[in-house]
Amino acid sequence: MAELVRENSFLTVYFPANNKALVFRVKSVYNKDYPVIDYGPLPISANTELPTFDGGSTTVPEDGVMPAMAYMDHGISFPLTGAFDETDMWYLPPEYRDRLFHIHMFIKPAWMRIEVDIPKDVMQYRFQRDKVVLGINKLWGYSRGYLEVVQLPGIHYGYRFGNDTNLNVYTKVKFVYGEYVVEIPHDPSLIFEILTRKIPSYWVTMPVTSLDPTIRVSLINTYGIDGFPVMPIDKRSEAIQVYENLLQSTKL
Repeated sequence: MAELVRENSFLTVYFPANNKALVFRVKSVYNKDYPVIDYGPLPISANTELPTFDGGSTTVPEDGVMPAMAYMDHGISFPLTGAFDETDMWYLPPEYRDRLFHIHMFIKPAWMRIEVDIPKDVMQYRFQRDKVVLGINKLWGYSRGYLEVVQLPGIHYGYRFGNDTNLNVYTKVKFVYGEYVVEIPHDPSLIFEILTRKIPSYWVTMPVTSLDPTIRVSLINTYGIDGFPVMPIDKRSEAIQVYENLLQSTKL
């Protein structure tokens, strides 16, 4: 389940909101021999007030404990002393454009609800395009126990969790991650072959159904482009011209 990308392989990060993707070659895996972080309990403090699924509210009884029938209505980050942003261990500034974090998050108990907001506090889960907004406190629109995401520079992500049982539960978070040193391939034909699935690439579809303006601004600040449009297989010539033009603006 927690597959990471090998060195000299490709990684595609796809955005459903605008049908664009970023394509990277993983030059090296910085943490190749130590991909696991046993982070510990969720970073929620005792006496924090949380909403409940029945419309009320409840209080966190102990640090790292998720109360019965409670959920987070605001995304949280994971603090780490010494990190670039000590309130958010996964945040990378735009000048770290040659770095990516590929994150597999596991939460215990494994039935806990989980979702990610990109950027923080912008809910992204939808049904029938944008007709119905989903999320942690809805009937569906969340994962349970596990989440995969690629952390892009310049954007803070927010994570929400929910406990839809009648038990207060102690929590534990484990990350299996890759810190990749990456580059964008500068061969438009290669990019077309990757985006049409003719050349293998590890493909991560980001939960971005609504393209918040900060995402596009951050991508352009970091990479010079907001992605390559995914074009039909019979539009090869047109696609290669588009990709060639975009590659002239890339910063990586």
